[in-house]
Amino acid sequence: MLRTDCAPTAHGFGGGGMGFDFRVLGSLRARRDGRELDLGRPQQRAVLAALLLAPGQLVPTERLVKGLWGEDDARWPKDPAGQIGTHAHRLRRALAEPGLLVAAAGGYRLGVERGAVDLFRYEDGVAQASALRRRDPVRARARLAEALGVWEGRCALDGVPGVFAERARGRLAAGRFAAVKALHDLDLALGRHAEALPALDTLAAGHPHDEEVQRLHLLALHHCGRTAEALAAYGALCERLDRELGLEPVPALVELAGRIRRGEAPVPARRLPRPCQLPPGIPDLVGRAALVREAERVLRGDGAPVLGLSGPAGSGTSALAVHVAHAVQDAFPDGQLYASGGEPGPALAGFLRALGEWPAEGTGPDELTARYRAALAGRRVLVVLDGVPDPAPLLPEVPGCAAVVAGPEPGTLPADAVRLAVGPLEPHDAYELLARIAGADRIRQEPAAVAEVAGLCGHLPVLLRTAATRLAARPQWSVADLVGWLARG
Repeated sequence: MLRTDCAPTAHGFGGGGMGFDFRVLGSLRARRDGRELDLGRPQQRAVLAALLLAPGQLVPTERLVKGLWGEDDARWPKDPAGQIGTHAHRLRRALAEPGLLVAAAGGYRLGVERGAVDLFRYEDGVAQASALRRRDPVRARARLAEALGVWEGRCALDGVPGVFAERARGRLAAGRFAAVKALHDLDLALGRHAEALPALDTLAAGHPHDEEVQRLHLLALHHCGRTAEALAAYGALCERLDRELGLEPVPALVELAGRIRRGEAPVPARRLPRPCQLPPGIPDLVGRAALVREAERVLRGDGAPVLGLSGPAGSGTSALAVHVAHAVQDAFPDGQLYASGGEPGPALAGFLRALGEWPAEGTGPDELTARYRAALAGRRVLVVLDGVPDPAPLLPEVPGCAAVVAGPEPGTLPADAVRLAVGPLEPHDAYELLARIAGADRIRQEPAAVAEVAGLCGHLPVLLRTAATRLAARPQWSVADLVGWLARG
């Protein structure tokens, strides 16, 4: 990856005066060596936004096309892949750095480091604040306020068109709102009720149905000596929830109001971090419905179930594991942990930090495992281990938690683990996967060549996806041309 020389400031939030500094938390902007760059037309900026949200990763052309013009190909321009290529060419000229934006394997890669993009500096700050909360709430509050200060506008990617930008705006707005609530929660935990109250007044008025916001508002009013107003606000909330949503307040709010009414000191809720580490799922998983149903049945079971997914390279065990994890995440409201490859020690330390613990450097693996399982006690957390050579120390072994272990051979698993074999796709499923990625019309026109492509790929979804993505990026190719390319490779 090309170095962008965006060294952080002492607090970790500077974009750096040298090299590139990209901003997406507000209007999309880019600077190089402190000089603002002209990023061109709106659709060109939309392509850059999609690449910036996956720095250093290959973004398939098809994803860029759908992210810009939507899923309905009737709304696409005549040559969507060609237009993406034109936008990429113009972005290369705007960035003026050879090798920074490259075309490769049916997509494009922007070789910038995470630290060059304000989004990732913000997310790192939020994660650090979450890890600090229990042992040093003062530093956690300062870190979180600093992270939120990275935002420059009312919404992310302001003015950037396309489906991808719209979805990213919604996701980032939800994360920002959660971070703002966490900041005010820290304020109240630190006794900063008077300082937090004006902002909570505004927040409560703007989010009348958000019970966490209302809880914080009641607490701040009560601790500022405005108990009658707090109880009146609670009464209005009960009436509003019943009238507009047909709901009652959550038990925590009912208990808080009761304690305020009786003159008892409200008990602050113990707020635990909720890790959400799953990578995005793929949108075109096919041929795995029976496996998904069985995997869901296992993971939603009692105890601490362990599911092993194994298959030959290219069979898609990693994608299936992530897909299943997303499908059952409602059963694990306290979070999802994810590790890919590597030794257990660093993964355990990372898991502990995500759970709000901060192990000392040099802590042995056995102690890390013990602390990890203690931190999971009483929580419902899903753990996904992808290609981890020794998964045993990372298994939760705590009732209410579960694990998915994926790879060519998942390694040593408990005797009661359920193992599912993941093999090649059936021919009709291979056809469906190729059609979804390369386009149904193109695939329908050359059935014999399609069957040959599937055979050359061994009906393995990873190889089929790569082949189809290459075909989608080359509208001038026939399926027979793809067969020739595969045969030569």
